[in-house]
Amino acid sequence: MKKEELFCAIWKRRSVRKYLEKPIEKEKIERLRTSISSLNEASGLTMEFAEEFDSFKSVLTIMFKNVRSAIVIKGKTNDPNLNEKCGYYGEHIVLEATALGLGTCWVAGFNKKSRSLNAKDDETVVCVISIGYGAEAMSDQTAVPDVPHRKTKSVSDLLNGKTDVPDWVKAAIKAVQFAPTAMNSQKTRFQYADGTVAAQIPPGTLNMVDLGITKFHFELAAGGKFELGSPGVFRKD
Repeated sequence: MKKEELFCAIWKRRSVRKYLEKPIEKEKIERLRTSISSLNEASGLTMEFAEEFDSFKSVLTIMFKNVRSAIVIKGKTNDPNLNEKCGYYGEHIVLEATALGLGTCWVAGFNKKSRSLNAKDDETVVCVISIGYGAEAMSDQTAVPDVPHRKTKSVSDLLNGKTDVPDWVKAAIKAVQFAPTAMNSQKTRFQYADGTVAAQIPPGTLNMVDLGITKFHFELAAGGKFELGSPGVFRKD
């Protein structure tokens, strides 16, 4: 899928916890599986699309309804950048699913012993992403909105109080404001100095997942590529 389509999906995406019983069409599943295979090859991850998914903990069954399928976000346990990669490449799938008219939600609480995860002994499942048709109509927003759809950190907060930055940096931070993060915590901070941007976050499994997600949103808006790690330096095209 083209980057332009993924960028437009940023503004449409919402976290979806209640789904219709309507199954996902085979054509869309195959398209997602093809993309997952390509992303796995690029990243070294082992993500999978699980059509029959039953791995949520009991407490989540109250919050989630009619979850039939999920993306299992996993990779080799010995990968030092596993958590960040899972966030980065998992969010790629989230936005692709959004562009296909599907709802998703990142989930960190799940039954890690479930067979539906299909995890090998040398793999770690970091997160799962529920996927399907949302019970509520999807937003038709495709252009950059004036106001975020939920409470979010300000551009200044995300830049550690710095506001004297180029317009392209502000535009990229706007995309970061719409990135899903654990408990909507938005802990990633961006430093701008002498034409260079760096992203960093405190240590922690979910924090590193969030770092990968926010880096991907920034890149879609600005072009270029971040180095892995915290801090990770951004190289503009």
